[in-house]
Amino acid sequence: MTLWNTWLALVNNFESACSRKTTFFWLVVALIGFTIHDDFLGVTSLARGAGLLSKYYTCFLSFFHSSALDLSQLRIAWVNIVFTQFNTLVRINGRCIIIGDGIKVAKEGKKMPGVKFLHQDSESNSKAEYIMGHSLQAVAILAQGLSTFFAVPLVGEIHEGIRFSYKDKRTLLDKMFEMLIGLKLPEVYYFVADKYYCSGRLMKQLVANNIHLITMMKHGAMVYYPVKHNKKGRGRPKKYGRGVKLFSLFDSNELKFIKAPMPNNPKVIIEYAVMELLWKPLGDFAKFVFVKHPAKGLSVVMSTDLSIAPLDIILAYSLRFKIEVLFKQAVHRLGTFMYRFWLKKMKSRKRGSGDQQLQFATKDFKDKVAKKLNAYHVFIQLGFIAQGLIQYLSIYHYQKVWSCFGSWLRTIRKNVLPSEMVVSIAMKNSYFEFLNDGQNNIIFMKFLRKKIGMEEPSDKYVENKKAA
Repeated sequence: MTLWNTWLALVNNFESACSRKTTFFWLVVALIGFTIHDDFLGVTSLARGAGLLSKYYTCFLSFFHSSALDLSQLRIAWVNIVFTQFNTLVRINGRCIIIGDGIKVAKEGKKMPGVKFLHQDSESNSKAEYIMGHSLQAVAILAQGLSTFFAVPLVGEIHEGIRFSYKDKRTLLDKMFEMLIGLKLPEVYYFVADKYYCSGRLMKQLVANNIHLITMMKHGAMVYYPVKHNKKGRGRPKKYGRGVKLFSLFDSNELKFIKAPMPNNPKVIIEYAVMELLWKPLGDFAKFVFVKHPAKGLSVVMSTDLSIAPLDIILAYSLRFKIEVLFKQAVHRLGTFMYRFWLKKMKSRKRGSGDQQLQFATKDFKDKVAKKLNAYHVFIQLGFIAQGLIQYLSIYHYQKVWSCFGSWLRTIRKNVLPSEMVVSIAMKNSYFEFLNDGQNNIIFMKFLRKKIGMEEPSDKYVENKKAA
C-alpha cells in the first residue's frame, strides 16, 4: 500500500489543472490505466487496466477532449513536482541537464489530424524507411538513483503535419525552442541534443535566454581561429582568422590529448583534448572537446559554455541516450503514443500525403482540428506523467517495489534500480489492496469503486486493516 499512497499523494497535485472534481477523478483513472495496463489498444487499454465497466467507456473517452482540463496548467504542475520531489536531479556546473529529441510514431488512421508521410533515419533494420505517422519532439530532465540514470519526461508535442497559416515559417528547431521556453523551468540548465540540433540559429536563441547547448558536431563542420593581428584601415575589423575543418585537427599536432577514464564508465579509457575556437553559425567562441574512444572512434562534442569542464561535457552528452531509453519504455511499456482519436468531419488522407494545409479551411474546422491535437497532447502528457511517477517510485521506494514485485528476473543487481516494467508489475500486484483501502481519499475511492463495479469494503476488512 505504501506505493499507491505515495503515488496518490503526488497525483493530488494535478487537481489545480482541472476546473471540475469529476474531471480530476477521470485524470487519476487515466494515470492508473497507464501504470498497470497490459495491452496497447488506445483508451480501451487504459479502461481495461483500471478495471472500468463498459458503460463508462464513453465518459472516459470524452475526458481527453474535455475543456475542464487545462493542459498548460497540467504541465506546470508536473514540472513543479519534478523540481520539488526529485531531489537527485543531475547537475553539472550548477545547472540541471535537459535532454531533447524527436520521435516518429506510426499511425494508420486516415482521419487523424497531423498524420503525414515521414522518412525515418535509422541504422536499425527493424524500422521501416517510410511511414505514415506523427512527428513529435520531447524534452526530459536527467535524474539519478544509486547507479541508475533516468530521463524523466517533461513534455512532448506533435510538431509536424499541420499548417494553420501560410505565414507560419517556424522550423522544428524553432518549435523545440518555444517548447523549452514555455516550460518556464525554475532553474538554469544545459540543453543536450544530437547533431540535428547543431544549428547556429537555435544556439543564439538559447544563449540569449541563458541556456547553454551541448551537442555533437558534424564531420563537415568548419571552425576558425581568432585573428591575431588586425591591420588598421578602413572597414570593419576582421573577426575570423584561418579556417580549418574540425575533424582534420585530429591529424594535426595542435591537440594535446589526455588519457582519462570515461565518465560514468571507468573501465573504458578515452583520450580527449580541448580547444576554444570560433564557429561562424554561432558567431562566437565555443568549447570543442575532441574524443578518441576505443570502441566508437573519433568524435567532437561542443558546448556554448566556456566555463564547463571537458569531462563534464563528455558526461552530459554520454547520458543523452537516456532519452532513447525513455522513448523505448514509453512505446513498449507505457503506451504513451497509442492514442486513436479520429476526426469525423475530416477527409481521408492518402498514403504519401504531406502537411495538412488548413489556410483556407473554415474557422469551425480549424477549431475541431486544434481540439483534436489538444486531445493527443493530453494523452501524451498523461503517459509521460505516469512514466515519471513510476521512475520516482523506482528511485525513492525501490525496496518496497522489489517486495511487491512477486515475479522472477534472471538477474537482480543490488546497485541497479528496478525498471518501469518492474514497478508497473509491483503496482498491479497491490492494486486490489489499494481498492480496498478505505482510509485514503475516500471521495475518489467511492468514485473509482462505482466505476469498476466494486462494492464498498466490508467492516471486517477495514477492521483487519487497522489491526495490521
